[in-house]
Amino acid sequence: MTDTSIKAAPLNRYQVLITVIIVLLLFTIVVDYMLLSALSAILLPALNLSTEQFGALASAYAFSAAISSFISTGFADRFNRKSYLLFFYFGFILGIVCCALAPSYWVLLAARIVTGIFGGIVGSTCFAIIADLFLLNQRGRVMGFVQMSYAAGQIGGLPLAMYAANEFTWQAPYWIIAFLGLGIGLALFYFMQPLKEHLKQVQNQMPWQKVLQVIHKKNHWNVFLNNALLVIGDVLILTFDAAYMANNLKLSLEKIPLVYVVTGGVTLLFGPIFGRLSDKLGKLKVFTIGTVLSIGAIAMYSNLQEATFAMIIIIHALLFIGINARMVSSTALGMEVPKLKDRGAFMAFDSSVQQLASALAAAFAGLVLYTTADGSLSRYWLLGLIVISFMLTTLFFMQRIQSTIHKA
Repeated sequence: MTDTSIKAAPLNRYQVLITVIIVLLLFTIVVDYMLLSALSAILLPALNLSTEQFGALASAYAFSAAISSFISTGFADRFNRKSYLLFFYFGFILGIVCCALAPSYWVLLAARIVTGIFGGIVGSTCFAIIADLFLLNQRGRVMGFVQMSYAAGQIGGLPLAMYAANEFTWQAPYWIIAFLGLGIGLALFYFMQPLKEHLKQVQNQMPWQKVLQVIHKKNHWNVFLNNALLVIGDVLILTFDAAYMANNLKLSLEKIPLVYVVTGGVTLLFGPIFGRLSDKLGKLKVFTIGTVLSIGAIAMYSNLQEATFAMIIIIHALLFIGINARMVSSTALGMEVPKLKDRGAFMAFDSSVQQLASALAAAFAGLVLYTTADGSLSRYWLLGLIVISFMLTTLFFMQRIQSTIHKA
């Protein structure tokens, strides 16, 4: 299949239903992933945690998800995708319940590891399902709606969770996620049809042979490296974003949440728009537009000496519009690279690479920046240059991905 300007195929009722279920399912994953950092001010005194202990809690999910996703590479294409997703999603809900019941740091740490082991595979399995159920000229719209789960988590899910934590206990948000997830899991069980077509093509391979098969293909690495750079760039610029706004740009702590609400709203609005555009204009064109917007926003933002609240909002809106365009278009195009029999393994390994990249990028950002005597962050401009270089590199990989698909 090529990725030129072609008429986008309409979605049927079943495809719309599955899209809604996947968006809701990923919403719970997103809220859980963002929740721990948002609860830091409550958790530190509640469990008498040191900053090192909280850092371990924050990274436990990403590292355990990376490991489980890597292991899943050898098994993901051996099962009905519906059953595989149900198993790991209900395992994720079990981990959430363990978080809600955790009485101490060590129990919570174990619960976060359990949540990462199961939750880390949910997203890659959802993407494999999308690749199976939707044509290339439909996936842009679907990924646009999937991006709405991230925006909805930022706009509605996280504020609701924080309200519950402030009004009741820090465990309350986890109970809310667990009960919501249970309902979504039951909807998945009742409405999704089994997905077994890929099983007809699976060869008798040992799990380690499957892993080697996925890793060995050079065209797969175009996607793996591209997605790793996408994640690294986003994490690098956003990890210390709040601290940069507060300490360098002197934005009050009360206004910082409003920045993220606005950027979440932008993502909610533009996700479907970029999804449709990528189906009509082509994924690479939309990705290039998003890259230009992102680079311009980062170049301005990382070199600011002072800024008004309106200026910060505008720059963040442009940045998130660009990030959204890049993520929607690259994911939709990358799904076309693996063969049907390799999609589950491909998505699992890709998820493992992204989780590991996310964990390492946050640590790297801390090495690049340092805090001055007045509390501001120094060398943010350097961080911006590094991110821009990564973004330019992704254009090269996207060109190669599209070229690979054209030759197929």
